[in-house]
Amino acid sequence: MNAPGAGVLDHEDLFHTGIVVDDLASAMEELGSILGVAWNTGGAEVRLTDASGVRTVGTAYALSTTGPHHIELVQSIRGTLWSVTAPGHAHHLGYWVDDVTSAAAELERLGSGQIASVAVKDGRPPICTYHRSPNGLYLEVVDRRMRTVLLPDP
Repeated sequence: MNAPGAGVLDHEDLFHTGIVVDDLASAMEELGSILGVAWNTGGAEVRLTDASGVRTVGTAYALSTTGPHHIELVQSIRGTLWSVTAPGHAHHLGYWVDDVTSAAAELERLGSGQIASVAVKDGRPPICTYHRSPNGLYLEVVDRRMRTVLLPDP
């Protein structure tokens, strides 16, 4: 077993649990009331690279404003990794990393295959990548420089 802190990802950099939903507005209202959280919303046209190739998709998400551990609600997008899982199941764990490319390569080396990457434009490095561990868990590694975009100061 690895000693604590010896993994590719540092547990202290775990900043969100992602849940894919079919109706973002409804989920924000429902879970906001239940969990007592407010939301930062966002989204953009991004370049998604996955087994289908490279394409532009419109994304929408809500990230709870309170932390240190945040809840991310992601609007489902048919035909992508952002598909709704069985009710009650989290979709992914998101970690900050200093170097997405290096972290992705190390996750691949350890058997967590990269299933998708997201970039702002063609020819730009990914802002995040998604990996699937051998036991099925999705892991998202996110460029730490995105922190101010995803978690703006109130």
